[in-house]
Amino acid sequence: MEENDREFLRALHEEKIRTQNERTQLITMKLAFITVLFGLSSVNLGIDIAEIFWLLYFVPLVAISYDLYIMSADSRIKRVGIFLGRNPVSLAGKAEREWERFCNSYRDDMAPSANMFFSTIVTLGAAAFIHSLSDWSERYMRLWFAFWLVVSLTAVIILWMRHQMLIKNIGDYEPFERERRATVP
Repeated sequence: MEENDREFLRALHEEKIRTQNERTQLITMKLAFITVLFGLSSVNLGIDIAEIFWLLYFVPLVAISYDLYIMSADSRIKRVGIFLGRNPVSLAGKAEREWERFCNSYRDDMAPSANMFFSTIVTLGAAAFIHSLSDWSERYMRLWFAFWLVVSLTAVIILWMRHQMLIKNIGDYEPFERERRATVP
């Protein structure tokens, strides 16, 4: 194996660890941001919460933005792990290859699902708070609220489904698949 290949594979291992730390930080930041945002209503800042409740319309947007970064980090981790575990030139030892196979066979769908459920819960929480403080005498406000809620929840669910499909596709990776198909009669 060439020195460049060894360096590249070492960098992949480091990238995987760095991205795992990044994903953890993003999840922590998302939880902290949402907690602080909802906690503002219990703190007396001299501002009536009814005057700034419209900021809660941005809660799903912020949650979805964090979700995109978290899902991106998660898929990068999975790509590196699958590549290192399945590619014959990766220098991964037998234990690492077996670990990657084991992880792929017993994939943890709890964390991505928990992230989606958290985004759904904070969206519904923001909706409940907005609904309790809004003046529903104007029809367009009710229509805007319904549109906002449906689009927000749909975006969370679609992103989660897309992420699940991406992770499944990464897990289906077979090195040199094209070359094997070409040699099979």
